[in-house]
Amino acid sequence: MNITDKQNHIQTVLRRLVYFQLVLLLAVSCRSTELMGSWKREDITPQHYADVGIVLMTSNMSTRSIVEVDLATNLAEHGIKASPTFDIFPFAAQRELFEDTDPEETKQHIRERIRKFGFEAILIITLLDQATETRYNQGSTFSLAVPAYQYNYYGYYQYAYATISTPGYYTTKTTYFLESNLYDVETEGLIWTAQTKTTRDASSIHKDSEIFADIITQEIVKKKALIP
Repeated sequence: MNITDKQNHIQTVLRRLVYFQLVLLLAVSCRSTELMGSWKREDITPQHYADVGIVLMTSNMSTRSIVEVDLATNLAEHGIKASPTFDIFPFAAQRELFEDTDPEETKQHIRERIRKFGFEAILIITLLDQATETRYNQGSTFSLAVPAYQYNYYGYYQYAYATISTPGYYTTKTTYFLESNLYDVETEGLIWTAQTKTTRDASSIHKDSEIFADIITQEIVKKKALIP
């Protein structure tokens, strides 16, 4: 292998190294959901619930089913029985369907469905606010250099340079502010609440849902809002 071939080889290796470093940096820094705060009633004794119904208040049934299933799965890993309700309360968050219905009748209908499926607690997740931002990210160019130690005495004093260039691009991010409220079915009182901020770009809803479910579950377990 001549000097030119070795230099090309080093440039290729450096490009790959920088690429993987950038991917790792993005993976670490782009945690999509963060906990803003939480609160739990301290005047009640933590208790075991036979089943907790999870309700994500959105008309997007695909997103709803993914989030509810992920949360139920995470809670189950901590010995807490929870169930998604997208097929039990399919019209949640669709207020227009109940505009001509008496509010008391609607409440009674919900209570009957809860009792029918044996839920002793309900976890309701609601969108408080959202904001969308479109940003142009300027491209960049930079060079790296490493001593060519494997060369002969002449090449020893040379450096192999790798120039890394990235084009500019637009990104659109939407930030969702969510509130998660846990209620006791018998008393209908609030047990625990948490506020989270989720920032989404073009990433998968599955990944965002898994992170959200993990944060909510960890906070519930830490505060002992639900116990096995």
